[in-house]
Amino acid sequence: MSEVKKLVALEGSTLSGIVEEYLEGLVFERWIQELCDSLDLGELEPTSESEIPLGRPKGLNAAEIVRELRERRTEEYGR
Repeated sequence: MSEVKKLVALEGSTLSGIVEEYLEGLVFERWIQELCDSLDLGELEPTSESEIPLGRPKGLNAAEIVRELRERRTEEYGR
């Protein structure tokens, strides 16, 4: 245990700080799950940045849609 404390100290933290951070993470995770349940979102799974584009609907061109919205807004409200 003393070796772990030394390693943690070298990183500028304490063992109790790491445990506290871990427990806060557990509480946050539980809160998120309860929120998902109340919103009927089911089970949320963490994703990496590379997985996000794969989950997007096919056929939508975000850049084109944003450009159209911007042009409409400019026409409606002027520059």
